[in-house]
Amino acid sequence: MCSSRVMKGEHSIRGLCELLGVSPSGYYKWLHARPSARQSEDAILAIKIAAAHRQSRGNYGSPRIVVELRDQGTNTSRRRCARLMHDQDLRGHKRHRRKPRTTDSRHDRPVAENRLAKCPAPTKANQIWITDITYLKTTEV
Repeated sequence: MCSSRVMKGEHSIRGLCELLGVSPSGYYKWLHARPSARQSEDAILAIKIAAAHRQSRGNYGSPRIVVELRDQGTNTSRRRCARLMHDQDLRGHKRHRRKPRTTDSRHDRPVAENRLAKCPAPTKANQIWITDITYLKTTEV
């Protein structure tokens, strides 16, 4: 049955199936297979997820995308949304603090002296320079 069929006139289906380690019946089942209902739903949902991700300018991850989809009337789980986002290589951007936390007033260590108060008043530009490096992380506790 399969030996008489020839793919592109060069190789038989049976020979190719044998070479690839699949059964001819499995090949024909695959050839005529239609996407399942779940696969069809995933394809539609993936389009909606990509649109919501674009609308958020690439900021939203799966938890917020799920909220957006639910607001639009599409119900899905966070895990399914995350899987479909991963399949499309979509990621949400992490938020960063707008400004560094630099002050911790609750300590009993000595406070550095104010050297600027002891200097004479500047008479022109670039005589006194100051900076704050307290936002740099150190190994100190």
